[in-house]
Amino acid sequence: MHNPLNLDIIDATGFATGQPDRDAGHVNEIAASMETHGWHGAPLVVLSDYARAYTGTHRLAAAEQADLDYVPAVELADIFEACDLDLLQICEDEDLSILEDRPEVLRHLPDDIRAAYGLDDIC
Repeated sequence: MHNPLNLDIIDATGFATGQPDRDAGHVNEIAASMETHGWHGAPLVVLSDYARAYTGTHRLAAAEQADLDYVPAVELADIFEACDLDLLQICEDEDLSILEDRPEVLRHLPDDIRAAYGLDDIC
């Protein structure tokens, strides 16, 4: 699993996603791969206080479809902390909602970290 910041991994099985639109064909392809190979790539980024996935709408749906017992994830706040940033303070200072202002929140992270954790396509 790709986790360049060596963050603690938690289980996000059963978490919801804030993105209701999914490409069913893409989910089916990922699920088929997961059934054969298990989880590959970066862990999901989550907000466990909300039981919500911040990334991985298709991967989360595919993991459920593939009946994976464990969905690896890291906390968004832990990514910020590892980059010497305080997520909650940034949100407070800039009057940002963690759930509603995702692009504005994520722009504080270095580009390479956003890319490594699948946050670079959130706009």
